[in-house]
Amino acid sequence: MNHILVIILLFFSTIYSQDKVDSTFIFSKYEHIDYEKKGDKFRDIVNDDNEALIINLDDSKFISLKNNKVKCYTICKDTVINNIVELNNIDAMNCKSIIDTLISIDPKKIINEIDKKNRIAIENLGRYMVSFYKDNKTLKLFYSYSETNIEDKFSFPKDRKKFLNNYLNLTKYFYDKEFERVKSLDTIYLLIEREKNMQYERSNFSDTIYSTIVEKGKNMTHILDINKLKNNLQETYNFQFNCSYVSFIHLSPFNTAVQRNVFYEKESFLQTNSDKILRLDDLQRFTQCDLELLIGSNYKKVFIIDKDDIRSGKIKIKEVKGGTRCWSEHQED
Repeated sequence: MNHILVIILLFFSTIYSQDKVDSTFIFSKYEHIDYEKKGDKFRDIVNDDNEALIINLDDSKFISLKNNKVKCYTICKDTVINNIVELNNIDAMNCKSIIDTLISIDPKKIINEIDKKNRIAIENLGRYMVSFYKDNKTLKLFYSYSETNIEDKFSFPKDRKKFLNNYLNLTKYFYDKEFERVKSLDTIYLLIEREKNMQYERSNFSDTIYSTIVEKGKNMTHILDINKLKNNLQETYNFQFNCSYVSFIHLSPFNTAVQRNVFYEKESFLQTNSDKILRLDDLQRFTQCDLELLIGSNYKKVFIIDKDDIRSGKIKIKEVKGGTRCWSEHQED
């Protein structure tokens, strides 16, 4: 009974707060004119109209809020690349509450502007940005951070903390349980398979053996380069996906002070460890930042299983280092 009462109160308080905002502004007192008409572009991509509030997180993540329905999208090159997630009623209510909190934050209080006396150097800069669009209005919240920063030296640390907490909570709606499961693994295996429709070319250079695989599908072009030094001291694996580039390197024990793990297993290993094995096609629907968390060797042990290395029922499993890097290219307006 108490649970139902809480939901009812939250529902009416949300309506009241929204009506209060809409009495003077479209969605926020910090909004301004969308001169670049980015909102129109994003609404076309997600197939929505001016009545929808569009929220954009760091270019690739989008939320559409309309008529109490909340949908989440991941977009790459102006195309939706993942399954559209429509939130259930409880999650939708929580998500709208987060959005209401974000649009109430003064953008000037979370940017990296410290008074001159307390100004500190910014190194290893990272950025988060959330943009809101409705009708012809927009609001941008820009947040920069660094591990070298001491948050309490900012003029408005509470506002920055409020933004960061709500931003991170908002990103959770884009990932399903399978993504979180794979992200939590301490070891993964990337399986390289050469399908019948792949072109496989091999050419020799003075110092390398270079092979290229190109797979052309209806909605994507997948390119895999494998460079292997003739002296067998180094192999590099470069993967070009729809929205990201990934590179791994395998060094022989004779080429580095840190020995790389190489071992052999029966083919049954593929079945018994299927919950830790990722196929390349599984990675097409993720962005650069997603893949950094899923397959980066900074977060877990990564091994490559190349089906071309299977001999006499044995598979060769090689530890590799690398992955990708989540770069934010936002410029502060």
